[in-house]
Amino acid sequence: MKRNKFSIFKLFNFCIAATLLLTACSDEHMESVNTDETKTAVIDPNAQLTTSLLQTYGDFTMVNFYRCYVSGFTQHFSGNWNIVNYAGSVFPEDATMCLLWDGLYPKAINNVTDAISRSADKPNVNAALRIHRVYLMSVLTDIYGDIPYFDAGKGLQGLSNPKYDTQESIYNDFFEELKACVDQLGTGTDRISGDVTSLNGSTDAWRKYANSLRMRFAMRISDVNPAKAKTEFEAAVKDAAGYIATEDDDAYIKYMDAPITKNEGANDCDFRYNAFSAILYGQDITQPMFVSSTLYEILKNLNDPRLDRICRHYVNARRSDLKPDYTGTVDLTKEMQNYFNSKGLGEMPCEPGQAWYNDWKSNYPTSAEDFALVPTLKQLIDTYPNAGFGADDSLERLLRLMLAVDFEMVDCPGTLINSGEVEYLLAEAKLKGWDVPGTKEKHFTDGVKASLKWLNTHYLSSRDKMSDAEIDSYVNSLTLGTTDEEAKEAINTQAWILHMMNPAEAWSNLRRSDYPVLKDRENLPTYSGFSGGDTNQKTPTRIRYPLFENQYNHANYMDALDRMGGTDDWHKPLWWDKYDIHVK
Repeated sequence: MKRNKFSIFKLFNFCIAATLLLTACSDEHMESVNTDETKTAVIDPNAQLTTSLLQTYGDFTMVNFYRCYVSGFTQHFSGNWNIVNYAGSVFPEDATMCLLWDGLYPKAINNVTDAISRSADKPNVNAALRIHRVYLMSVLTDIYGDIPYFDAGKGLQGLSNPKYDTQESIYNDFFEELKACVDQLGTGTDRISGDVTSLNGSTDAWRKYANSLRMRFAMRISDVNPAKAKTEFEAAVKDAAGYIATEDDDAYIKYMDAPITKNEGANDCDFRYNAFSAILYGQDITQPMFVSSTLYEILKNLNDPRLDRICRHYVNARRSDLKPDYTGTVDLTKEMQNYFNSKGLGEMPCEPGQAWYNDWKSNYPTSAEDFALVPTLKQLIDTYPNAGFGADDSLERLLRLMLAVDFEMVDCPGTLINSGEVEYLLAEAKLKGWDVPGTKEKHFTDGVKASLKWLNTHYLSSRDKMSDAEIDSYVNSLTLGTTDEEAKEAINTQAWILHMMNPAEAWSNLRRSDYPVLKDRENLPTYSGFSGGDTNQKTPTRIRYPLFENQYNHANYMDALDRMGGTDDWHKPLWWDKYDIHVK
């Protein structure tokens, strides 16, 4: 087709004339036209605090890292394809290992670092921001090791290639920052209005929270630097501001009963709901989260009342994939337990590294005699013949122990640190001979009580709550053993149970304390159908750096690798991790 040169020429002249006309407009007019009066040119540091707090557990993309790796390494969960393919197969995939790094640095770390630099006139908000930066950085360094810390989040200040700081120097700064923030809180009249935690903007509550974190980090370094650990722990305990000592002091992020917006929502910073709970629920009926045999057996051996509250048998053929619900996830736990007992069968939790469909059992209810033991299942099959309740895969999942839906509701709290953990820290501090009040026995039993009440208050539905009598009976049945090592195991086994829904702290305290005794991944079977793992099937002790760091921050990345012996080895222990986890 011929072009109309004359028309093009006229159009060209018209565009030039229009451009000249527009550029003749006054700067003031153009500025007013292009100013959106509904938007602010300056971000309130309180708003940045809100966003960074909610992202901690609310970033759906980021928390997939916890599901795929951390909750498998701790052996709390198994059975789900994601957790088996990555943690269970010891498979190091960069695209998944980098999710935490890619999530926190560009968003939360950038937000809090920028807000800190602009909030000197707001001492209370400034201190809260600094405390949360310490918390976020502790998660990152306890997972990756040496990381950008002092220079991190300063891209707007022209620092685009941050150096990797040693974990020792990072921890030293944690103690200094937390102490300084405790002293600073309450010195201003500004309100911490961006606080979406249980601390509710109270400077006194934030001071207790900071001291409790100081206790956590002191215990973390107790094997590598016992003298400093003792000094920091005792100073935090004796600080006039106090520490988290009761349920009312517990520090957690408050989430809403909001729609699950998945990865698209995460891209838009929709962090209103607890995405970690949501991702454990799974967005596919064939891939809910299952309880690991390790967790099941520890709870069973302790005769722990949390066993049936955590481990459930569900038939979920009609469940909602949009949001966790109790209606479509039909609870058949009591009927299945009756079925197992009548058939002489034991429970069949998934082993670490085993998907629910590996080693297919096929001993699910099929006959009239079987259905008499599981009448609700028969009723569902008859009422909804095309729903899939009687399908082989649905029945096979029914045999396995799933994570109770109570823990998968999107308004579950995002744990920061609670009184149960603090009591366990005090118990172990007393065990070490540190100068703290009370006895190790009292701190231990108080920790267990607080841990059970934590579930009652924040997770369990009213019909499943534990009675005071049940709690007291369990606590009275426990002992610290006869040796210091047995006491350490008892304390940290209980801490591990408590940390089930706090994956970062669960893995960190596991590697620090080396308890509970886990199953040896090297001696467990591997299965086909997954991506293929490391030739070294021992559970890793850290996560590798993102590969793009080698390209965009090469010199600093290589310095970090040199300190590890020249390779990004995920079996290389962190600075504070002195001993191997106990396995059997």
